[in-house]
Amino acid sequence: MAGPDKSGKDTRKLNENVNTDDSSRVRDDPPRPAAQDRSRGHHDTENGEPVSDVKSELELLMQRAEATMTLATAWSENFTRLVHLEFQRTLGAGKRIVVLGLFLFFLAIALLVSLCAGLGLVSFYFTQSVYIGFGVFLLSQILIVAGLLLSINSLRKLLGFEESKKQAREALDDVTALFKQAD
Repeated sequence: MAGPDKSGKDTRKLNENVNTDDSSRVRDDPPRPAAQDRSRGHHDTENGEPVSDVKSELELLMQRAEATMTLATAWSENFTRLVHLEFQRTLGAGKRIVVLGLFLFFLAIALLVSLCAGLGLVSFYFTQSVYIGFGVFLLSQILIVAGLLLSINSLRKLLGFEESKKQAREALDDVTALFKQAD
């Protein structure tokens, strides 16, 4: 009786020592080559672990992709809202600037007229002549208008694209010269 019991213990011991590294394998399976265990493309359907690992990695990747898409969608909605709010703020500020600019324009005109009137009044004070005072008032306004017209005339010379036209003509002349040489 001692013989059969001893051989049964030896068989169990042998089966336990076969491959203790891979606890997921059935103990009676022969060991696989190491390259087969390490390969990512290995799909073992006998025990299901590598296939489930791939599925869990794929599910994790899908969860990350969904989280990224959710985050990107939320960010784009927030960014669109921010742009919309800043655009509204800009429009409101632009309207106020236009209104204040109109007030400034009319106040500048009133200031210029007042300065001209002040010059006329000072000249009346020193000369005691209404005609000289009124003449200085008109003359100062005429000088302001003449100065504005001269400024506009000098700025008008800056309008246009003279240098660009000149460059375009030179480029066109060069191109036509190249075509004439080819003939």
